[in-house]
Amino acid sequence: MLEKRNRRRLLRTLLLLLTSLLIVTASASVYNVMYMQASPIPAETAKVQFVTADDSTAAGASIGTNGTYVSFNSMSGWPNATRIYEAAVGIKNFDTVARSVELKFDSWSGSTANIDYIYVKVFDDEAQQGSTINVGTVGSSTGSISIPAGETWRVQWEIR
Repeated sequence: MLEKRNRRRLLRTLLLLLTSLLIVTASASVYNVMYMQASPIPAETAKVQFVTADDSTAAGASIGTNGTYVSFNSMSGWPNATRIYEAAVGIKNFDTVARSVELKFDSWSGSTANIDYIYVKVFDDEAQQGSTINVGTVGSSTGSISIPAGETWRVQWEIR
């Protein structure tokens, strides 16, 4: 009788182990066939871009192919006077909602011996937006400014 009872227990334990093994195998095989795929992942067009403005040619503005950077190679100042490029470049919001931007001075190279100051300001149709950037002061920025949908603002450079 004791042997019959032990066989029953052994059989139940064996059945429990086989069931557990089946569950583990089934679970492992389910996870084995799971995968993720993401393609293609294209680069989307920038919502806010630099665009040419009235003084872009005089300032030597060269806008990058995606409109997210601009370089100037013809700016200069006058001796003992302030030269102003009122619209060296524009900033346009191509989106259907307002977007925030911040222009910030990082660094420069070359001789600054004859420069009293360089200020960069952003204007909408009526007034200056954000703070004045003092070129030469690391971290100087406009702060976050919000450009309404479809608007183009101008960036002014003052060189003395």
